[in-house]
Amino acid sequence: MEHVATEVNPQMGLVRWKSHQSVQRYYRQGVGVAVLGLLAWAGVATDPAAAVRFADGTVQFAGVPLLGKVSTTDNHVWAWGATYFFTVKVPADASEPLGRVVLQQKEGVDSVSFNLKRTYAYLAGDRHQRVSVEASNSDKDSIEIRFTEPVPPGSTVTLGLRPYNNPDTGGVYLFGVTTFPQGDKVRGQFIGYGRLQFYENSFFRSWGWP
Repeated sequence: MEHVATEVNPQMGLVRWKSHQSVQRYYRQGVGVAVLGLLAWAGVATDPAAAVRFADGTVQFAGVPLLGKVSTTDNHVWAWGATYFFTVKVPADASEPLGRVVLQQKEGVDSVSFNLKRTYAYLAGDRHQRVSVEASNSDKDSIEIRFTEPVPPGSTVTLGLRPYNNPDTGGVYLFGVTTFPQGDKVRGQFIGYGRLQFYENSFFRSWGWP
């Protein structure tokens, strides 16, 4: 059995350690206890296998989802029939399934309107692995996509949104993405901005179209 220390001087508060490994182990234990103490003081559950749970019962992801590729099938202004794709990766350590995603337009000259009934989602980059969703909006610049069956940790899901038409004005359009665990008493986590850029059609401009 290894002794941690070989000499203690109470007056000077010094400890002579037997090995460098002992110092590292002591340091890690001390830091770990300090972190657990701070989390407990804040009223946050510290079980690494569970979601972050606050004192009032609110749940948050342990491992925050990641915003992946964002793209469109048509980046020209006025275009009809385009689809905007937003990919979200739910890490294995998320601890809770993904229950819903909220997209909010944050930048862009025009407000983009979506056909909510045509919103869909699929897993693992395979469009044949569809998952059922319900889309709704509380205001014209925000859309909530709720999964009928929550997306489990370790999965990647792609959202497909269908605008009625692309913006009339070209430029950069940013959509803030916030993810929520399954359940009603949950805390959302903002995971980034989806960036789409639309371009003016020089052919139509040359004919004097707006």
